[in-house]
Amino acid sequence: MQLEYNILWIDNDIQEYIENGEVGNLNSYLEELGFEPNIVTVADEADLDKFIYSHKYDLIISDFNLNATTGDKIIKKIREEKGFSTEILFYTAKSNFRDAPEVKERLAFMDRITFHSNRDTFLDKVEKLIRLTLDKLLELNATRGLITAATSDLDVEIEELVMLLVVQHEKSDKDLKQIVSDKAHTPLQKRLESFWDKYRDFQSYFPKIDAVKKWEILRDLLKPLKTNDEIKYFLDKNKTYQTQVIDIRNKFAHAKAFDDKGTLKLKGQIEGQDFEFTEASCVEIRRNLIDHKRNIEKLKKFLGKD
Repeated sequence: MQLEYNILWIDNDIQEYIENGEVGNLNSYLEELGFEPNIVTVADEADLDKFIYSHKYDLIISDFNLNATTGDKIIKKIREEKGFSTEILFYTAKSNFRDAPEVKERLAFMDRITFHSNRDTFLDKVEKLIRLTLDKLLELNATRGLITAATSDLDVEIEELVMLLVVQHEKSDKDLKQIVSDKAHTPLQKRLESFWDKYRDFQSYFPKIDAVKKWEILRDLLKPLKTNDEIKYFLDKNKTYQTQVIDIRNKFAHAKAFDDKGTLKLKGQIEGQDFEFTEASCVEIRRNLIDHKRNIEKLKKFLGKD
């Protein structure tokens, strides 16, 4: 699910930034933009290899003067050995650090680099860089693909949860046939036995039905268990899944981009109903998708899936 925004932050004194709330403030800023923040902090540059392969970073922040080396050497390693062209922010208390001839020489080959030496405006600078890196991502054409992919990922999660519940609660063939009968269209109900023979088992059939029915089946399997607080919480939070996930995907699939006096918008029509998306509405959509993703993750953990 491509709703994360990944930051790699390298500083020998990173704990200070954590304790004074600056890392937390960046988390909040990204959440306000409708993204799921993942800020990886590294206090010892010798440990960098442990983290560098774990994510494709959207932004790298680094103290220029580290204990054992300088930030530009670290970034050269990342650029040349790892092949990352990520946007980079260097900061330091020394305002003239770029004037040293050896530093100029090492930085000459680098692009997409920003320097900052004012601690008071440091967070503002980081936030501006985040917006810069999000510019293309926040274009509605790109957002359409991002959100469509995210909703498809959630559809797979629903499938896995249903299969898990079927196994855990030892549903019989009779139970599974009843699920098919309840959710399938009327012509299919009339020839259920031949349909069952064709697909052989529930596992073969289930992925072929539409997303709404998959979601309904999941809720049907969970409702008898809602005396448990965890299950009840999931069902309550999951009530909006169809409108906030499935319907959104269908709308984005039918949307077309157009320019409205310099503002890019997505507009379309389903069953005679017009709809329109702007950047602001896409922020809300991303937030909702993240909420549903986290709700599903909690349920999977409770059921012993992860």
